[in-house]
Amino acid sequence: MSEAARQTKNVYEAALAVHESGQTRIRPGDIAGHLRDSGFPVGAWLIRGELTNLEAMGLVTHDVESGTFSIVEGRTFSIEEANAARRTA
Repeated sequence: MSEAARQTKNVYEAALAVHESGQTRIRPGDIAGHLRDSGFPVGAWLIRGELTNLEAMGLVTHDVESGTFSIVEGRTFSIEEANAARRTA
């Protein structure tokens, strides 16, 4: 797995953890806080970029008005899709 794909997967897993804690509308800062608390601090700008990749993969949706993201139920992370999303983003 490339470093870029690993980074995308880490952000997705953090978003899932935030979602599973009961928060259905997720902001980049929520993910940053979760990663920081887990010992892996990442800047919100990088997380926002990964959320764009995750949206292209169909794993999250973005509500432009509120600036929040939501997990798409029933989808799973795929390395191939992560690499393809980077090529089209």
